[in-house]
Amino acid sequence: MAEEEKNKASTPREEEVNAVTESETIVWLLFLLGIDGICIVIDITGVGMAVAPFVQGAGTFSSALWFDKAKGDKGATKLQRQLIKYISNVAPLLPTLSIVFLIERYMHNHPEKFEKLNEALDKIPDTKTPVK
Repeated sequence: MAEEEKNKASTPREEEVNAVTESETIVWLLFLLGIDGICIVIDITGVGMAVAPFVQGAGTFSSALWFDKAKGDKGATKLQRQLIKYISNVAPLLPTLSIVFLIERYMHNHPEKFEKLNEALDKIPDTKTPVK
């Protein structure tokens, strides 16, 4: 009995293991700010709405897959959250990928604050869920 409690105390909580750390955030922000910078240059040239959303879409999708596979956040790749992220990519001259990543990081690290929002997003039909 005492050994089980000792093992419990020595193993980190699941939330702490799956939480996004500051070092991971810095690495992702360097990557995403690079993509945002490229997209801002594309926006300034005037062809931004034709090219930038596709470049930003690749960054959005890669961060969503990372949250899903590495951090176990199954909601990151759901259609509802992806649509919100892709719509935000339309805003020109803003580092939308970095802003969305920071918001998603906060949502991932503090799920108790976003329970109602996640419940509301789950009510939106997904492509995998048959409509009744």
